[in-house]
Amino acid sequence: MSNSNSLSPPTDALGALYFLPGQYLFKRFENGHEITKGLSSDQISRAFREFRTDSGWISRNLLRYREEPEGNFILSIEPAGMRTILVERDNGEVSEITLPLPTLILLGYKNEFYLWATKSKKVSEKSKLAFAPFPNISGNLNGKICFGSNEVPKVQVENMDAVWKLIFSTPFNRDQANKKCQTHSDDVRELLFELSNLGAKRFPLSELIETDTTIEEMWNRVVERRDYLGF
Repeated sequence: MSNSNSLSPPTDALGALYFLPGQYLFKRFENGHEITKGLSSDQISRAFREFRTDSGWISRNLLRYREEPEGNFILSIEPAGMRTILVERDNGEVSEITLPLPTLILLGYKNEFYLWATKSKKVSEKSKLAFAPFPNISGNLNGKICFGSNEVPKVQVENMDAVWKLIFSTPFNRDQANKKCQTHSDDVRELLFELSNLGAKRFPLSELIETDTTIEEMWNRVVERRDYLGF
């Protein structure tokens, strides 16, 4: 009794991988012809280790996500609103304050994260980045967050809530507090305390130091060309 199996690829397929006893067979469809090549298990393994995925531009709090063998990239958004943060005073006392914050943009790679703000009411890849109005963040648009001795989660979609929580629960101190807002250029903590003491309900966007760099441009620099942020 013969056993005949017929495997027909989808009409729009560009190639197919067949699992045969002891080997693999790869078929590529090109200009109406089949090009066949035998592959070893090691070659198959290397091919999948080099596999990359990219979500493209998506909505809600996750703007974009890309998986790579070397480490994942992610873009996340925290909408403008009231937040409670910890800020260390010059005498070492840590104060818990509640104040309005602008929309924040977070980029992560492996277990490193970079933070900016934006004036855009509706965030898209065309939104311009501004310096995040916080201490402990690198200047000159670099935006790298210093988490101190805290353990930082790896870049994965399911870890983003924990990362945002870590940002708001780690005390901000005087380090890199200058040139982060318009009116208190020497120390942005003064602005944060002022907004909390006044009971402000909205963050004054005029305080943000906006750049000409869009979210899309930053993504392309970091992910596509690796020519920014020290990658």
